[in-house]
Amino acid sequence: MERLPESHPEQTYLRKEFHRYEAGLKGEQRLIAKMVEFHWDEPFEILWDVGLRLGDWKVQIDGLLVTPRCLIIIDSKNISGRIHFDPATSEFYRFNNEGERSVFENPLVQLAKHTRFLDLWMKQRRIAPPPIVGVVAFTSRHCEFIAKPADKHICKTYQVVEELYGILEKHDVPADSPKPSRVRKLIESNSHPYVRPPLCEYYGIDPRDLKTGVKCVGCGKIAVERLFKVWECRECGHRDPNAHQQALQEYFALVSSEIDNKEFRRFSGIESRYVVFRMLSDAGLVTEGARKNRKYINED
Repeated sequence: MERLPESHPEQTYLRKEFHRYEAGLKGEQRLIAKMVEFHWDEPFEILWDVGLRLGDWKVQIDGLLVTPRCLIIIDSKNISGRIHFDPATSEFYRFNNEGERSVFENPLVQLAKHTRFLDLWMKQRRIAPPPIVGVVAFTSRHCEFIAKPADKHICKTYQVVEELYGILEKHDVPADSPKPSRVRKLIESNSHPYVRPPLCEYYGIDPRDLKTGVKCVGCGKIAVERLFKVWECRECGHRDPNAHQQALQEYFALVSSEIDNKEFRRFSGIESRYVVFRMLSDAGLVTEGARKNRKYINED
């Protein structure tokens, strides 16, 4: 949003996306904080933001409780309003404060996919998984359940610990159940975190629409000038010798994981190819090609 002109047609949509993302992140943080209340007499492990894959099939699991009795997938949903699960059509929708109806993908469908995935993933590693159960936890403080299936585990953040206790109490420990610590190590050693594409690609925005220049780390304005070996902001006067490093990271996040000398000069507004060469050489990036046509690749 800071790199696009205020009049850009996508600004309104991006603001909504940003607020939605912020709200979702806060909701996940509330859920994680709530789990400090979870205490169980048997060994257990809790994993967050689990990324796994089977070939081209990739999943991202918000939370996973591993116990000898069962594995519990926790799916976090930050959706406010009046929540409806329609048993006749399997549709999932909500009404907001203005009474507008919005249809969403049914989270129970995603939960079923994650359950099948995890069962297959563990069996391919010759581990007989205990029963796998799913819970949908709604993290918004402003949601109200109007209709939900009685045979599914759907709750709010403040209810999640009791929901988990109820599930565990209904399961016995299978004779061949793996130790939770073994499952955790297996998952962590095979982790495939989700890699988001550059944001211009993700949102279908032309990278040439972005404002060029180096941003001030003090006030956030793209109003920084290079004075010998230090950057100084024309707006607030803040000085920083490494402001160009933020511009480079912005490029990787917004445009591409690869850059060359010419493209960084265009994006940063630095005219000297020799200065840019030194900056890129000092950035600790993977390089490809001879010096004249060298590309710098961000693999983080």
